[in-house]
Amino acid sequence: MTDTSKHIRTGFYDDFKGYDTVLISVDIHGLLEIENTFLQLSQGLSYFDFSTLKFLDTIYHVVIKAYSDTDNIGLKQIDKGKFAWRLTKDKWNQFREMTTALYRNGTKGHQYLDVETGDIDLDSLQVVLSLDEYPLSFWKEHFNSCNS
Repeated sequence: MTDTSKHIRTGFYDDFKGYDTVLISVDIHGLLEIENTFLQLSQGLSYFDFSTLKFLDTIYHVVIKAYSDTDNIGLKQIDKGKFAWRLTKDKWNQFREMTTALYRNGTKGHQYLDVETGDIDLDSLQVVLSLDEYPLSFWKEHFNSCNS
């Protein structure tokens, strides 16, 4: 699925807004699916593979495996195009609340789901969850140069 509606796109970008970053770009449908994933992880789901997301773009994505952990390790690259995201249930819940705030506060915007929120390893990657800020044209232009 690569179109402009009902999407979740993920990619790794060197020096994106000053930091090595995993960008999660969504429309409202994708945002609601991400919110539900964070809710499940905050309620005790031990593991979630983002490749099972219903609205995940089949072309523009990297592999993200999320874990409910005893420590806030954050998101780390484990191989090219593969990432592990390890957070406590409380941190997953905080990120769920931040996700909810995105659609309650307007029609587009972003949240930083990383060390800026505190209590996460300083060497973890920056994570930007973006609602309706990066169109398909951005992904077509930039994805392959950073993720292939």
